[in-house]
Amino acid sequence: MFSSSKPKPNNNKKKSKKSLFKRIMAWLHLWLGLASGVIVVIVSLTGCIYVFEHEIKDFIEDWRFVKPQEKAFLLPSQLVSIADKKMKDKKATSVTFGEKHEAAIVGYFVEKKEKGEKGGRGEKGEHKRGERKKDFAKNEGEKAKSDAKSQVKPGEKGKGKGKDEKRKGGRRSGTFISVYMNPYTGEILNVKTFSRGDSPDFFRWILNGHRALWLPYDIGRPIVGVAVLIFVVLLISGIVLWWPTKWIKSIIDKSFKIKWDASFKRVNYDMHNVFGFYSCIFLFFIAVTGLVWSFGWWSKSLYWVTSGGKPLTENRESPKSDTTNVVAFNITTADKVLLNLRKENPQASGILISIPGKPADPIGAFVYKQKNTYYNMDRYSYDQQSLKEISIKTPFSGKYVEANIPDKIRRMNYDIHVGSVLGLTGKIIAFFASLISATLPITGFIIWWGKQKWGKKKPAAKPKVAAKAIPVPKLKNTAEQEVTA
Repeated sequence: MFSSSKPKPNNNKKKSKKSLFKRIMAWLHLWLGLASGVIVVIVSLTGCIYVFEHEIKDFIEDWRFVKPQEKAFLLPSQLVSIADKKMKDKKATSVTFGEKHEAAIVGYFVEKKEKGEKGGRGEKGEHKRGERKKDFAKNEGEKAKSDAKSQVKPGEKGKGKGKDEKRKGGRRSGTFISVYMNPYTGEILNVKTFSRGDSPDFFRWILNGHRALWLPYDIGRPIVGVAVLIFVVLLISGIVLWWPTKWIKSIIDKSFKIKWDASFKRVNYDMHNVFGFYSCIFLFFIAVTGLVWSFGWWSKSLYWVTSGGKPLTENRESPKSDTTNVVAFNITTADKVLLNLRKENPQASGILISIPGKPADPIGAFVYKQKNTYYNMDRYSYDQQSLKEISIKTPFSGKYVEANIPDKIRRMNYDIHVGSVLGLTGKIIAFFASLISATLPITGFIIWWGKQKWGKKKPAAKPKVAAKAIPVPKLKNTAEQEVTA
């Protein structure tokens, strides 16, 4: 009797029960995703836009280009002489030459004055600007244009090169000025000014959001870094949850295809699941390379892994010129550096020459081998009097072809991050991967919200008990029936 009334076990429920490991992954994926979702959306969308910075600027900023001519460019000393007259009391810090159809750029950096201090290069009473000159290696490949620790890109990149740094929270404080000039005639085409805090430049605003959520960098950058670190965990847990339980056609179709003709709930789930899988490997590399600029320990650890256990060389000392020579710097020396580098690199897409600001500052030179990529850039430092090359030990010094494998990988960090290491194709991949990344927190939230709102199980209905029939005795006559009624 008892065996017949015992409910049968639900075999389907038993089979669908997840392992403890998957349940832990699901819990982490849910709550870490909810905690970092908004930040991931902002970082991903701003990254989408910033990927095509050069292409967009090339399209809308026509003053960046000139009509090619069959004659040589003017020398740095000639361009600086013209630009200095325009900028009056300011002193140039760099000159950048691009390809035959591109404008040359003379860069300036004006440091922000602090209360009680005198500003301007060369003034008496000038405040102490920090213990070392801008060092490309310290930032381990950080993007150039954005700050003094960054890689210097052709064009607007090199502003402030050759100056000591004044730092606030580890970042230079001041204004960058780019004077765009016709390299054949010296005609000034445009003057562009920006600063980190309140720049009207659109891409500067986008970069500030991407790196610090438009907060002060000391606050925003760690927040972004933690969110991206969480995102790496989400990518790993997402793959664990996506992994098919059985490799049969019906399950494989659900894992690799989106059923567009299904309900909204199903389509949203498929978009989160399938798009997340296809973009996962690209997002992993984007996130891992981005963390290099957020955490020093991550940067060192990544180099340690790629080098097979060797520590990252962080040379805090900038190269120094011979200060025993008291002869004032002659800018025509920079002309000699440019001519020598052009002779050695006739196919270079751009060359930047930094102008020393102090007797101990060397002449810096950056040779860009390929347009809009920076990993295969050669970096040199020369004594400002003798032009003797000064070598320093960092992953970014010297020629790219002579660097060892871990140093080459470190040089590639920025280009991997934006996809330009694979050219335009890589940028397109990075764009769509970042776009998908921006949708993942949204589709994931909709999945979770749907379960909260509609996914609650209704309480099981109590089994209906059949009422026992109560026999009604027959009445003897009609009169009795009426009384009963």
